Amino acid sequence: MVNPEKYVFGASKISMNWRMVPMMNKMRKMKNKKGFTLMEMLIVVAIIAILIAIAIPTFASSLNKARVATDEANIRSGYATVMATVLTDDSVDVEGNSTKAKATYWLNKDGSVTAGAAADNTKAYETKGKTADAKDIAGQSVPGWDKDKKVKYEYDFATNKITITVVA
Repeated sequence: MVNPEKYVFGASKISMNWRMVPMMNKMRKMKNKKGFTLMEMLIVVAIIAILIAIAIPTFASSLNKARVATDEANIRSGYATVMATVLTDDSVDVEGNSTKAKATYWLNKDGSVTAGAAADNTKAYETKGKTADAKDIAGQSVPGWDKDKKVKYEYDFATNKITITVVA
């Protein structure tokens, strides 16, 4: 049998059951431990706030870079679609002569292109990112663009060149 006097200091033999001794010892040990002070908690909150203030602009910049990369890929895809459309155009004869001088195409949301002087606002692709730098797309320099602009391709039948522009 366990002697309560051996484990509990200051407990009387009458009021203390020997089974409660280990639990009482644990409670006394926990009573001596202290929690965090208010100052320590405020410092931790301040450090977290500083880290968030650093992370948010970095995240926003990375997000814009991803959107610009998506725009570049979509513009490049539209360029390939315009080339395929021009090559299958019935108005061009075997020697490459055309009845048209220029053709204008607009990039659509689904990656196809629509011929015409103006873009169809219900189907037109709008850029997602914003860049001030010119981008090299399909072998030509495309000036920077803003968000929500439309992509226009102009094919010149005399020079067999496509000009890519991002317009309002």
